[in-house]
Amino acid sequence: MNFGRAVRIARAARGLSQKDVAGGTGLTASYISLIEAERRTPSAKAVQRIGQALGVPPHLMALLAADPGDLSGLSAEQSATLGRDLLGVLTLVGSR
Repeated sequence: MNFGRAVRIARAARGLSQKDVAGGTGLTASYISLIEAERRTPSAKAVQRIGQALGVPPHLMALLAADPGDLSGLSAEQSATLGRDLLGVLTLVGSR
């Protein structure tokens, strides 16, 4: 899983800086930077805090972070549901 990619995508969709995200999480901007640079792997709690600050539920943060092999066990229906959820959240996030 690549949570750095997930944070970058969601943060860009919101038009927020790393400092903006950090302010809503209790984490530091430098830690957010390290996550995005893939030099740190965030804990589940950190992912939850970051997702909350970005308005993206944890399961959709995990989908954004997923590598192709990570999704191989999902059924077509599960993949479609996650895709629709993700599109809806990112569309709403981008329009705020």
